Amino acid sequence: MKSRKWIIKSFVFVGLVFVFGFSLVSQLGAQNKHLKGEYAVVGEATCRTHWLLNPGGTTTSSYFVHSASAQGTITFNGDGTGSGQISSVDVTHPIYTPIPMSPYWPDPTTAGILGGTSRSEVVFEFTYTVSPDGRISRTITTLEGTFISGPHAGKTFTQTPFTLTGFVSKDKGTILLSSDPTKDEIITSDLFNEDGSFYGRREQECHRSRVLTFISK
Repeated sequence: MKSRKWIIKSFVFVGLVFVFGFSLVSQLGAQNKHLKGEYAVVGEATCRTHWLLNPGGTTTSSYFVHSASAQGTITFNGDGTGSGQISSVDVTHPIYTPIPMSPYWPDPTTAGILGGTSRSEVVFEFTYTVSPDGRISRTITTLEGTFISGPHAGKTFTQTPFTLTGFVSKDKGTILLSSDPTKDEIITSDLFNEDGSFYGRREQECHRSRVLTFISK
């Protein structure tokens, strides 16, 4: 008799666990489904960068810092995926340490040693999850950009995946994103010449922040 009661209690417990788990998944799915539409986005980034493979085909220990402002639009598809496009203005801070003295950088002003600016256009795709308490995690899965002006004008670039985390307002009208404070995320960026040939590879440690405002379904 006791054995029978124990079996019944076990089934009840397993059933409750299943229902609870299904409820969480359903809530998460509902959050993702509800987060749908086009958002305007503005943001900033500050990055510490160096060449893993520079235009001369070798590695350099020289680092530089650049900051960027970005604005554009992002679309959430309601199924955990989305896409976006942004315009970015980058400012390279005028210090290289140590200053690279190489034949492929004959003029320091063109190498960014004295600082400079550039503009780029970027398109990307992402995945995202939203928890029942409104926390969001968004991972850029593919990113392609083109330099419009500056020393690399005409070149294109890609970046490896990176994640931003933050919060969604209760009315879904505002989303705040920034670099995950629990991770030291390092990304790589490959640059290509206009003919598609490989130009160089850079490694970046960045802090990013984004403010998204709902504009249309």
